[in-house]
This record gives sequence, C-alpha cells and structure tokens, in this order.
Amino acid sequence: MSVKKKLTAQERAKASQAAARQRVIERGIVQFRADEEIMDLLLRVAAHKRIPYGVMCRAWVVERLRQESAELDQSA
Repeated sequence: MSVKKKLTAQERAKASQAAARQRVIERGIVQFRADEEIMDLLLRVAAHKRIPYGVMCRAWVVERLRQESAELDQSA
C-alpha cells in the first residue's frame, strides 16, 4: 500500500489551475465580460459585416494570436 503525500496549499492551487486549464483546452470555450458600450459596438460591427458576432470574435482572436505567436518566435 502506498502512502499519499499531503499537498501544500501552493501545490493544490497549482494542480487546480492545471486542471482548469485542461478543461478550457478540451472544451474550447472562452468567456469574457464586456461593458455595454463594447457589446453594442461589437454587435454593430458584426451586423455591418453580416457575420455572427461569435464568428467575428473568434477570427479576431485567431488573427491576433498568430501575430503574437510570430513575435514570440522572433524574440526566442
């Protein structure tokens, strides 16, 4: 029979963060809060482009992540 080591508070927090990160990766869902002014602008821009706002947000995030990733690669 093996003896389980008690985790410190810091180790428990780190394990919890890792588990939460893995759930986010698996589910592929990101949520954030925005004030009314930003939401109104977001919906108006999406309507003007005639695309769903979620599709537009996803495209913006992907585009920006590619830019940031390229900058990370250059600085490494």
